[in-house]
This record gives sequence, C-alpha cells and structure tokens, in this order.
Amino acid sequence: MSADTTAGDRHFAADGNIYEADGTVVGTYQLDEHGHLESTSTDEDGDGRVDTVVADTDHNGTFETGVVDTNADGYGETILVDTDNDGDFDSAAIDTDADGTYETVRTDPDGFA
Repeated sequence: MSADTTAGDRHFAADGNIYEADGTVVGTYQLDEHGHLESTSTDEDGDGRVDTVVADTDHNGTFETGVVDTNADGYGETILVDTDNDGDFDSAAIDTDADGTYETVRTDPDGFA
C-alpha cells in the first residue's frame, strides 16, 4: 500500500481507498482531473454501508454536500448542503428520530456559523 496523504491515522492510498493505520479499508475517495479531492465516503462502523459522504460537486475546492448516517441504519440522518456555492453550508436537514422523515430543516443564505 502506497500512501499519498496521511490524515491522522488514516491513509489516502493511490488505489482510491482510505485505510486505517492497521490496514483496514474504511472508505474511498475520488480526485478530480486536477488531482484535487472531489469526494470521500467512509464506513465508520464496518457494517458494509456508507456512514459519511462529503463531495465537492462543482469542483471549486470546497465541499458542497455532507451526509452522515448517525445511527448506522443505512440512511443519512444529517444532511448539509451549500446551495449557493459560496463555501458555507446554508441548508440542513436532520432526522432526529430516524424514521426517514427530516424533522428539522433549516436554510440560512448567509451560511451556518
């Protein structure tokens, strides 16, 4: 395994996988045509389902989307989106009781602090 970048005890290897220090694959990443990080997805609990995803959807160097499966049920309970591409997340949805419906939805055009 040849690591290109190290983030704490994790390694982003040339094969597109994210490895823990012990060699366990915990996720994947993709680069854009310029070699910049475009998206990552991880399976934090090792159950075979994606737990976190962040993506640079407009290829400008900042992440516009983030999804987190907080209770490992295979569905994202927390979603953040930069809808106006200014570098700040300005829309959010949270499923507080994990029933598949977002109880809290907020938008702030100035971004969340």
